[in-house]
Amino acid sequence: MLILPESLLSLLEKADEMDRPQKPVSPQDIEEFERAQNVRLPDALKFFWERYGSRALGNKAIFGFKARVEFPNGKKKMADVGFIASPSKMNEALQRYVDPLYNNSGARLPERLYPLTFDDGYGHCLIDLNENTYGRILYLKIKAETFGSAGYGWDQVGFVADTFEQFVAGLTPDYL
Repeated sequence: MLILPESLLSLLEKADEMDRPQKPVSPQDIEEFERAQNVRLPDALKFFWERYGSRALGNKAIFGFKARVEFPNGKKKMADVGFIASPSKMNEALQRYVDPLYNNSGARLPERLYPLTFDDGYGHCLIDLNENTYGRILYLKIKAETFGSAGYGWDQVGFVADTFEQFVAGLTPDYL
């Protein structure tokens, strides 16, 4: 069961600041992403999308949300979560980071990690769809380098949560 913090739930159940209502993601769009990427998305994420859609996580009182991140060296930080992506936005961001057409010399993301959230820069919470680590939420500030090159590898990938449910339950509001 997906339990959302009250501050996030109250934001998601209202129209956005431009008075646009929620626009849920269709099951067909979710299925198309799964088919195209040859992955299976966590049920909780699919439920979230079908109920709340994809949108910015801010309003006049809340700048955005924060997620706690812990890196392999023990360093901790609070990552900005300003937007939860839809399947199409995840695919678009993935292509931007791996496709040579975008001047990538190599993939800037590890395999089967998909940008799930966006901040004001290049920091993303990523959903891990690898078989042995399925469903984890990780964090990476994307660099203009091939992932795995010196200074840009798994040491820069932080742990956020074991599941999407834990991820959203742990989001804290960043009040203005």
